[in-house]
Amino acid sequence: MLGSQRQCRCCGATFAQLLSLSCDRPDACPEDMFVHDNTALSAQAGDVLTEDFCRLGSLRFVRAVLAVPLADTKGEEFILGTWARLSREDFDEFLDRFEMQEAEDLDSQRAWLANAIPPDGTEAVEAMLHMRPEGQYPELQISDPEHPLYNLQMVGATLEELLGLLYAYGHDLPSLVYDA
Repeated sequence: MLGSQRQCRCCGATFAQLLSLSCDRPDACPEDMFVHDNTALSAQAGDVLTEDFCRLGSLRFVRAVLAVPLADTKGEEFILGTWARLSREDFDEFLDRFEMQEAEDLDSQRAWLANAIPPDGTEAVEAMLHMRPEGQYPELQISDPEHPLYNLQMVGATLEELLGLLYAYGHDLPSLVYDA
């Protein structure tokens, strides 16, 4: 599961590594909202969803990753592609630096998870957004020690916890273990 290419039986996607999940938009964003390329953010007024940014009324979001280390592995991680809500000021600063390709120079920013992620499915959990080298999405680190994702990020997920997370997203065990 960690290194061989396989096809998921339930969704047909082909994976070259351990399956990672990605949310295509913040949960607050309507499902029928069209996804534009990133240039639409400055070209359009009002609400807009792009590949990496979202503006909804007074809310501002950026695409991020939430890494969950896998227990008993040599540094392997399960990556959740999520969205982070930022304050308007932090969003504007991130966007300015992103356009100048200097986002990695930003300090960590206070953010909120913008997607309901199992095991408990709550969103708007407080987090910190840590910048990473150019070309990589920033990493979201859950701040609330009472939240189940905080523990998974600190201790690592067991295989059972990982399979439970994947199952919550509709992927069954045979699709992950056996070739289709």
